Parts: sequence; structure tokens; C-alpha cells
Amino acid sequence: MRAYLERLNAWPIRQRAALLEAAVYFALVWLWVLLVPADYAGRFILGGMMIAAPAAAGALQVLFSFNSLPKARREAWLYLGLALAGWAVRHFLWIFLGPRGQDDPSLFSLSDLFGLLAYPFAALGLVRLSTGFRHAPARFRFLLDLIVNSGVAVTLGWLLLGRAFPVGPQQVVPTLYPIADMVLLMVIVNLALAGAVARSTAYVLGLSLIFMTLSDYANSLLSLYQSDPAGTFLSLGWVLAYLLMGNEVIRERQRVEDLDQGLRSPLLDLSTQIQNILPVTLVLALAWYVLADWRLRGELSTFGVAMSLVFVAILIVRLGIRAGEVELQRYWQLFSSLGEPAFICDEQGRILLGNPAFSHLYEEGDDDAAIPNLLSIFVAPALDTDTLTRASRTVVSDEVTLAGEQTPYLLTLSPVAAEGRRRLIAGVAHDLSEQKQQQDALRLAFGELQTVHRQLEDLNTQLEARVEERTRTLQDAYNQLEEQNKKLQELDLLKTDFVSMVSHELRTPLNNLGGGLELMLGRGRASVANQQTMQLMQAEIHRLTRFVENILNLSALDAGRLELHPVPLSMAVAVEEVLRKRSLGQDLGRIVTEVSPDLPLVWADEAAVQSVLHHLLDNALKYAVEGPVIIRSRLESDGVRIEVLDSGPGIPPGKRHLLFQRFQRLDARDSQSVYGYGLGLYLSRRLMTAMKSDLCYEAPKAGGSCFYFILKVAE
Repeated sequence: MRAYLERLNAWPIRQRAALLEAAVYFALVWLWVLLVPADYAGRFILGGMMIAAPAAAGALQVLFSFNSLPKARREAWLYLGLALAGWAVRHFLWIFLGPRGQDDPSLFSLSDLFGLLAYPFAALGLVRLSTGFRHAPARFRFLLDLIVNSGVAVTLGWLLLGRAFPVGPQQVVPTLYPIADMVLLMVIVNLALAGAVARSTAYVLGLSLIFMTLSDYANSLLSLYQSDPAGTFLSLGWVLAYLLMGNEVIRERQRVEDLDQGLRSPLLDLSTQIQNILPVTLVLALAWYVLADWRLRGELSTFGVAMSLVFVAILIVRLGIRAGEVELQRYWQLFSSLGEPAFICDEQGRILLGNPAFSHLYEEGDDDAAIPNLLSIFVAPALDTDTLTRASRTVVSDEVTLAGEQTPYLLTLSPVAAEGRRRLIAGVAHDLSEQKQQQDALRLAFGELQTVHRQLEDLNTQLEARVEERTRTLQDAYNQLEEQNKKLQELDLLKTDFVSMVSHELRTPLNNLGGGLELMLGRGRASVANQQTMQLMQAEIHRLTRFVENILNLSALDAGRLELHPVPLSMAVAVEEVLRKRSLGQDLGRIVTEVSPDLPLVWADEAAVQSVLHHLLDNALKYAVEGPVIIRSRLESDGVRIEVLDSGPGIPPGKRHLLFQRFQRLDARDSQSVYGYGLGLYLSRRLMTAMKSDLCYEAPKAGGSCFYFILKVAE
């Protein structure tokens, strides 16, 4: 119910208002029939007016809405409007002529003339409501279905009415009304099953015909008793039927739908299946009724047997047409499903058949009977009647444009074998718009590519010139650098030789001075003050001697002339030897040795190891003015680790990157109180690297500094 209310709410206001007016009118008529006494004198007159009014209103609605109706359906509704007008006149004349059999003993009255003439108009209007059929077999089969269904309805109606009550001369014409209603109902049923009319229209008109059939059947029965249903409940069927038809005219003005529905699939559509079995079912029902009536009454109806045989013959013809239609339907589905426009024309270019894609290429004119011509749809200099004549014998292809537009198509025409001497042409039009756009895009891109190619060639020429110029400049710079490098190497060699020579020259007098001072101190004849002075001089001579040795070692390392002789070495002996050589120095008591003599021998140069330990101890004693300096050793998986720890201030993180660089000191302000040249750690790392090891630094958690190196165990 909710779905129906939502659909009703979606209708335009005019449709809803018309539906409301019809409902109010029907309710008023129903109340009038219910409340007015049966013996009221004006009951028959007012009842006839109430029946004629909605029929006349429907006819006037068609007249006033004719220009607003869809163009393709104006003719159909014109015929239906004439039918409504005929029925309105029929009921209006009843008011003056009165019920049949009372005042008019004739078999056919003036009201019957208008009433029965309305049915051909109604049938023609219903047929014109259909969208038509594309194939002649489909039209012919529909006509056969209509004949069979309507004929069976007429035959059964006549036999049933004839068996229900004796039909006299006065009841012949009233009996024709419900039979004619059944024929119209069969027409709308067949149109709906064939998909040739909108379902909503089929529902409304079919329901109207059912209500009309009920009232006409009641009128046929009452005619036996010389009575009329006007003004009674039996007349409400006419009122409701005419109201529904009038409202359908208003709905038709607002309906927007595709009038060209085409053929539907006969395999999957339920209505098509019903359409196929309905004629057979009705013929079987007629035959069953004739045989049952013969068995019960003992009298065979010649009319029923004859009509049954006629309808069986028609069904046989229909079966053959249906078989051909199914085969044709397959080809039509293939033809209509083509995305490209396809058609068949004659030698004059008149289009005989086209698929939906082809129908969209042109708009039909005002004259529906006008046949479109190929020469008016496509335009090309080479497309003329001579081209069509050649296409009837061989395949012809040409590029054309759509008339009135610039859309390009590739038109291919091929001859088609037809019966007789008539020559037909099959054509396919392929839209070239996308290909043309791609061609234009490719041409544009090709032009841009050529422009870019020329620009690249110019840039390449300029680049080659610049590269050649840069190459000459770089070659000159390279030659200059090579000459400067040679000069720098010569200068470095001279510097190394000079430093080595100066160091050798300084070592001899320093050794002599040191030996003389030791001799003088050994005699013990000098005063205490002189002895202190000589000890100070001896310490300075030792410092200068170590500096000279460092310079010589660095020169030898840089020149690659320093020779190391790794031998199995005991670290305990090496540490003890370093401490013995420092016996003349100060702060010797601060050095704590934790080197076990049980450690395995290591593979190292003894002089190099002693030099590294000397520099580490010298730095620790200078920068850690208080606290012990610890020499510690332990055995690890990769060798023997030697550590030198002090309790000094340590090295700030921001200065640790300067460690192990030559001539670098952490603070230049200590140069006046702490001697040093920034070569000890640099030389120590170079010596450890030469022995396949490394000198590293880490900051202990307790503070101070820790320098360590690892030497491999001698096998």
C-alpha cells in the first residue's frame, strides 16, 4: 500500500485532481443509488444522466486535450473519444426512448445505433494505441491471435447466453453488447501480451472493459424482463468504466515514455509465453464446452463445432507463422543489437529496414508515412544514385557525413540477394568521430614533436659546442692541476726530506746533551740547586727527543718507509719496560698496573706498542692532575684488550670528533701550562692501524677517559 501511495504522490497535480474528482463523482453516484427509493419516478432519468455524463466528459477531454497528447497517439485517442461519444449518446437516448420492449417494439433502436457504432471506433483506437510490429509475420500472427481469442470469446458468449436463457428477437441486440465488450477486452489483452502498448494503459483500459462487460451483461439479462439497469447498482460498471477512460486521457497528456519499444524476447518474457498459449487454451475450452454440452443435452451444436474447426485451422497456420517468427527473431536480435547503424535499402536509396542505432541518426518528419532516403541522411560528393547502382553489384565504401551535421562516417554498402529481380543493398555506417579526433591529435602531436625535435637539434648543437669548450677548459685545468700536483709532491718530498734531515741533525746533539747531563748528575759533585737545574734540563731534552722521534716516525709513515716487525709479545713485559723508561719522570707513583703476566702473547711490534702506551700515559698524567692512571688488560674473544683509564675531566662530546687528528688539542689555552703538539694520539692510531688494530676512545660512566686497543693473540 505504501508503494502505491508513493507512486500516486509522484503523479502531477492535474492527474491527482482528476483522480480525486472521479472518486468523488463515483461515491456520489453510489450514495444516490443507495439512498434514492426504488419507486422514485425520476430514478431512471437521473440514472441515465449519471451514466452518460462521465462518457461525455471523457469524449470532451479527448477533444480539449488533442493537441497536448503525444503525436503518435492522437489518432488512437481520437477513435477512443468517438467511441466514448457514441456510448454517451446511447445512454442519453435511453432517457427519452425508455427501456427496450415497453414503448419501442422494434428490434433495433436509435440508441443501439450509436452504442454499436462505438465499438468499431474503440477497436480501431485500441489497435492504433500499439507501437506497431517491425515484421510482417509478427503483425500477421497478432492478427490471427486476435481473431482466435475474440472469435472464441464471441462463440462462448453466444453459446453461454443462449444456454442461460432463451434469446428472443428482442434480446439479440442487447446480447451483442457484452460480446463486443469481450472482443475489445481480447484486443487489449493481446496488445498487452505482445508488449505493443504500455502496461499501465492496458491495466486501466482492461479494467474499464471488465466493468463495462458486467453492466452490459446485466442489461442483457434485464432485457428478458423488459427492464433497464439505469439508476441501479448494475449501472455502476458503466460509470466506473467511463471515469477510468477519462482519467487515462489526462494521464496520457503527462506520460513520457519510449513509443518504439521494439520486439521483446520470446524466451524469457512471461507475457510472451501467455500470448503463445492463450489462443490454444481458449480453443480447447471452446471444444470442451461443445463436447460437454453435447454429452449433457444430447444435441450437438453445429455452430460450435464449425467455429471450433475454423479456430483449429487458424491455430495450425499460426503455428507455422510462429516458427518462422522465432527464427526471424534471432536474426533481428542480432541485427538490432549492433552498436553501429545498419540498414537495408533499394537501388533508389529508400530505407526498407534499419536497426535502432540507425533510427537515431535521423528524425522523422511530420508525415509518418514518409520513407527516409539514404541520400538525404548521408552527404558525400561521391554518394549518388550511380553509387547505389554500383553497390547493388559490388561492395562500395566511402567516407560520408551526417546531413545537417559534421559527424564523419565510413559507409559500406554491399549487395543483398533478394527474391525476384529486385535488388537490395545492405549498409553499415561506422562512426569516425573518435578516429578523426585521434588523427587530429596525432597530427598536432606530430607537429609539436617536429618543433621539439628541431629545438632539441639546436640545443644539441649548442650543447656540443659548450661541452667541447668545457672539455678544453677542464683539460687545461687538469693539466695545470697535474703540474701543480707534481710540484706539490716534489715539495712534500722536499718537506719530508727536510724534516727527516732536521730530525736526524737534532737527535745527535740532543743525545749528546742528555748523555753529558747524565754523566754530570752521576758524579754528584754539583750543588743541590745545580742538580735540580740539570734534572729539569734533562726532562726537556727527553721531551724534545720524543718529539723528534715522533716527527721521524710520522715522516716514515707518510713516506711508507717505517718498518714494523710484529713478534709474539708479552703485554706485562711491555708495560713494565714503558714504566722503567719513565723512571726519571714525575708522577710515576700515580700509575697503577693491572696487567696479568698470565695473559697469552700478542702479535705486535714491541717499539710501536711501547710508543703508544707512552703517549697514552703521557696524556693521562698531563690532563688528569690528580687521581690514579690505570693500565688494565683482559682477554676477549678477538684478542687481548689493553685500556688506559684516568679520572680527569674527560672529553666533551662536542670535541670528540677532533680526537686522533694531527696538531689538534681540545683547548688551546692550556698550552702555557701543559706541553703538547697534538701528535701523540694521531701517531698512536697510525701505529695501531699499521699493526692491523685500532685505537679507540670511550667515556666511562664514573667520569674520566678511557683509551683502548685490541691485539690479536699470537698462535
